[in-house]
Amino acid sequence: MKASNSISLRTGAAFLRNEFYNMSIYRVSFWLNFIYTFLMMYSVGYVWRALYAANPSVAGVPLPQMISYAVLGVALEAILHPRNGPQRYIMEQVRKGTIEMDIMKPIDFQFYMFAKTMGGISVRFLFLVLPSLIAAFFLFSLELPSLPAFLGFLCSLLFSVIVSSFLNFILGLLSMVTMNIRNINWGYNALLRFFSGQMVPLWIFPSALGVISDILPFRCIYSIPMSIYIGNYAGLDMLGALGIQFAWILVLWLASRLLMKRVFTRVMIQGG
Repeated sequence: MKASNSISLRTGAAFLRNEFYNMSIYRVSFWLNFIYTFLMMYSVGYVWRALYAANPSVAGVPLPQMISYAVLGVALEAILHPRNGPQRYIMEQVRKGTIEMDIMKPIDFQFYMFAKTMGGISVRFLFLVLPSLIAAFFLFSLELPSLPAFLGFLCSLLFSVIVSSFLNFILGLLSMVTMNIRNINWGYNALLRFFSGQMVPLWIFPSALGVISDILPFRCIYSIPMSIYIGNYAGLDMLGALGIQFAWILVLWLASRLLMKRVFTRVMIQGG
């Protein structure tokens, strides 16, 4: 057990170092992403201010809470967007015919992809999301959550990262069968944006769309942690929302393990 934990820590540290190295090389790309994130925050804040000026009850929550929700959605996109998931890497390895080299590594393939993803998420959070949120805090006078809401948000954010990673990993496994998931990935991203509540809160959806969003796991990625942050989920409601995220983690973990076993069997039969 201790040896396994030591390997896991060394693996995570290696990916963190690798992401720091990549960022030092692609500094222009980093600054472009930072500017994009900040401009998007300003844009969504301006849009919601305009909407509230026309109808103060348009979203059912006070304007400061709605702006915090919208700005947080833009910030989290930098770490939760599918383009930052493992599916692109897996698809490229499949295209080049070298995916068997990753599969044969003396480490669980899913953990390997998760550690690789977490390295990138950690770096983007520290150097892209956090500075953007600090700038938005002063620009929009964002309200800080209460201590219970903040702790609940951190726990929910961890769950959302895991849910997102599992969904992206499943997409990556599909690329081993279809060889190309560009169109599938585009459709997934469209559904994610619409049913996750990233830009538009799910609580203002029509009843039919609200039922669909409750069935899908996408709200676990954006809507639940952001709703906890602004205080829409508190007390037992917060615990219930965290329970929903945890249940989806179990379901997606089981689905990913079963799918990985079947896909690997097919890859080995076909000779990689």
